[in-house]
Amino acid sequence: MSEIVNSSLKTTIKGTLLVFLGIIANNIILFLSRILIVRNTTKEELGIYSLAVAIAGIASLIACLGLQEGISRFISIYLGGGKENDIGPIYRSSIQIGIISSIVSFSILYFFSGMIAKYIFYMPELITPLKIISFYVPFSIISVLISAILRGHGIIKAKIYCLDIGQPIFFLVFLGLIFFLSLSFISIIYAYLFSMIIGFAVIGNYGYRKIRLNPFSLRGGHSAKELLNFSIPILGVSILGLILTWTDTLMLGRYTTAEYVGTYNVSTTLARSLTLPLIALVFVFMPIAGEMYAKNHMLELNRTNLILTKWIFSATFPVFFILFFFPEMTITFLFGHRFIDSAIPLRILSLGFLFHALLGTNGVLMMVLNMSRELLNISIIGAVLNISINYVLIKLLGYGIIGAAVATAVSYAILDVIASIILYRKSKIHPSIYRYIKPVLGSSVIGLIIYAIAKSLPFYFWMMPIYFTLFVAGYVFSLFVTKNIDKEDVAMINTISEKTGIKLDMLTKVIYKFTHN
Repeated sequence: MSEIVNSSLKTTIKGTLLVFLGIIANNIILFLSRILIVRNTTKEELGIYSLAVAIAGIASLIACLGLQEGISRFISIYLGGGKENDIGPIYRSSIQIGIISSIVSFSILYFFSGMIAKYIFYMPELITPLKIISFYVPFSIISVLISAILRGHGIIKAKIYCLDIGQPIFFLVFLGLIFFLSLSFISIIYAYLFSMIIGFAVIGNYGYRKIRLNPFSLRGGHSAKELLNFSIPILGVSILGLILTWTDTLMLGRYTTAEYVGTYNVSTTLARSLTLPLIALVFVFMPIAGEMYAKNHMLELNRTNLILTKWIFSATFPVFFILFFFPEMTITFLFGHRFIDSAIPLRILSLGFLFHALLGTNGVLMMVLNMSRELLNISIIGAVLNISINYVLIKLLGYGIIGAAVATAVSYAILDVIASIILYRKSKIHPSIYRYIKPVLGSSVIGLIIYAIAKSLPFYFWMMPIYFTLFVAGYVFSLFVTKNIDKEDVAMINTISEKTGIKLDMLTKVIYKFTHN
């Protein structure tokens, strides 16, 4: 194995493990928060909360102007090319632009909250939550930019500890106090705001201590043009990505009721857990890929991507098994029986996000290879397609949450296929889907057998880990039988063993035996 590939794999897997554990912790905390909210509010209040958070998220991402990706890319490429002196002006310019953008986005959301609530969603009760959560936007934007600057320097712990874990923990604590004191629903929105303010203070302090980054510095920035030339198309991609993420929820809010939004929110919360390994990988892999691209190590970049994609898919597939085959049981255990209508949308969304996990690294590779214009065009197609399908299925045909789930799954699949084709034509980088067909088919047969057995027996929730373990064992066995284990996998397993302290000698010996036969 190439030393470059070996080194990049080790660096990526170490960072990905840390980020993945952070994301897992983040989602566990958010699940606890979600369960608290679901069990202590009505479906209508849950819908209002979901819409307010969605609108704030959209406003924050738009106001970032795509800088969060541009910053990380430029810093990593400059570091790889030995241009350390050009880094300072980049992040100073990004902070300056971010502050201005924050003020504008806050003002628009605050002063137009009445129009948004009354004339877009026909929900006057949404006005006050929007006014409160508008203060969330500036703190979120600057926190994201600080995180991106640190990410470009290879410092990923800040985002994990301050934003992925710290901010949700504060929110969970606030929620506990709110429900213990029996405070009103609007207190939940205040809790969401205050937790972000604390997260901003913590990551701002960390950035200053680590690299003397001052988020209030307005001097010394002079690289804004190049940064914006790259970032603006990425902003377009981000906006269109938000459309893909939130169109289903927002259209349900527009054409149905808050109760439907709350029900659908349960299925999307669970289904999007399938993207956690991919999100962790992309966060760590982008700066590493940027350095490899700057040094023209394209063959090694392709090989590294192939191996990492296989691992991400392997981490996602067993979770998909539980969500797809046991949706009612999962929903009932976590959120209660009154949200059982989320089961069918959960199945549909799980299929879409499984496919996205297989091809999801293509987007970050296109950014690294300076294909932001192509990525923007693909995103435009996806957004138009997503809006059109959602409108037809939700508004015209009245399929509600099932139509929203179909629209989202189909849109993701088409987007990923188009991106894969363009990436391959431009760079010859591809995910080698054919390698997954045999192990997926083999493990699917095992999954169907487990599902048939589970259906014939009385169900107890403690049996779910047993079914999950059996499926994982079947999937691993399929990988061995179909010879989908490579020599590089041994190096990655050794890295995982070193990072976690878990002894995996027996596993590496088995893999070594298979890879040398």
